[in-house]
Amino acid sequence: MKRYTLFIVGLFLCLGTTKAQSSVDTQIAVNDSKQDKTFVVIISNENYKHEEAVPFAKNDGEVFKIYCQKTLGIPEDHIRFAPDATLGEMNFSIFWLGNMLKAYDGEAKAIFYYSGHGMPDENGKEAYLLPVDGFSQSSEGALSTKSLYSKLGEMPSRNIVVFLDACFSGAKRDGKMLASSRGVAIKVKDDPVADNTVVFSAATGDETAYPYKSQKHGLFTYYVLEKMQQSGGYTTLGELSDYVTQNVKRKAVIENNGKSQTPTVIAASSNNDWRDWRFADNAAKRFEDRTVDSETPSQTQQQVATPTYTPVPEQSSPAPSTPAMSMTAAEDLVILGKKQMRAMNYDKAKSTFTQAADQGSLEAVYQLGMLYSNNNYDGYNKETALDYFLKAANNYHVEAMYQAGMMYLGTDNSAAKSWLQKAASNGHSRAQAQLSRLR
Repeated sequence: MKRYTLFIVGLFLCLGTTKAQSSVDTQIAVNDSKQDKTFVVIISNENYKHEEAVPFAKNDGEVFKIYCQKTLGIPEDHIRFAPDATLGEMNFSIFWLGNMLKAYDGEAKAIFYYSGHGMPDENGKEAYLLPVDGFSQSSEGALSTKSLYSKLGEMPSRNIVVFLDACFSGAKRDGKMLASSRGVAIKVKDDPVADNTVVFSAATGDETAYPYKSQKHGLFTYYVLEKMQQSGGYTTLGELSDYVTQNVKRKAVIENNGKSQTPTVIAASSNNDWRDWRFADNAAKRFEDRTVDSETPSQTQQQVATPTYTPVPEQSSPAPSTPAMSMTAAEDLVILGKKQMRAMNYDKAKSTFTQAADQGSLEAVYQLGMLYSNNNYDGYNKETALDYFLKAANNYHVEAMYQAGMMYLGTDNSAAKSWLQKAASNGHSRAQAQLSRLR
């Protein structure tokens, strides 16, 4: 029997914070090769009518789409992106994918990605994806994973990939229970998958799938994107699975007071070679910067901002009396300052970033460095810029490490190489590229 392969990408449900990493949102690997026989469905449900919002779900979907298009080389008109999808929209997206694959007579590949709430059925222990117009006490308005796997398994495709970054225990991204009547987590049954299906899921059994707050992503999604970024898309599913599992397990217990999150992979017993399948046929050879344009986030986090870094306060800096409120205010100031920078209101940006830095924002310190290194700013000063970059870099801001290294180039190449190596060791792609040119 001819084997078809399905990879399911995507349920992103639950919450957490992390230490500074390179930004997967703003440094995008660009592949010159095209995959014109691959089709993608991306569903990212953040704003629910009857349930609490899923923080960062839209950003998960938006950035995943960029990686499909830029890093994997999939044409934009081969990607169906459905944010805040109803049940009807979710079913139509599946129908659309099936039609696309049928037109290619089994020669095409596919990716299905879902980000949003997952939920269990308490009686049958079945798992469901929750549309934005559904509610957690009833499975009638939800999409069962059993039905999804069955439909995808029937589609003619060389391989289809499904990532589920969601938990089906009844928990939200903050670890609390989705339904007010349910007091304990539920362990749902594993639905069978067809011979053409491989499912990447964000969490095991009754675990919660947490977010990566400082990076504005689901924890599972962040490491999927980071591996794609580092490999330029040229990674096997086995390499991806090992990387994501190890990093999510370690980061989850640190960020969530010892609570575990263990990604899993489900494949048919006859599918023995799934670990050797690759995302892209060739690795991306260049990178481009992406500017994230976002509004000030609401208290429900329905607006997604540029990723910020968790600050490491200097010992000489007094701790704020209300840390959580102070850091939220500081993050909002950083977002405002970036908007002022884009509008070239540099004096206002300086004032805004300074206020945020005074409240302990490491990202604001880095942004002051960017301001003073901007030739269009009347106060342009390379020495001042370097001072700010070094302050942020010494507190583990990876982008600041890279900027410090670049500023030292030509004047102190030893210091330049040192900072670039530190940035590169933290996964900074442009630092890695620059080091290769220095050798």
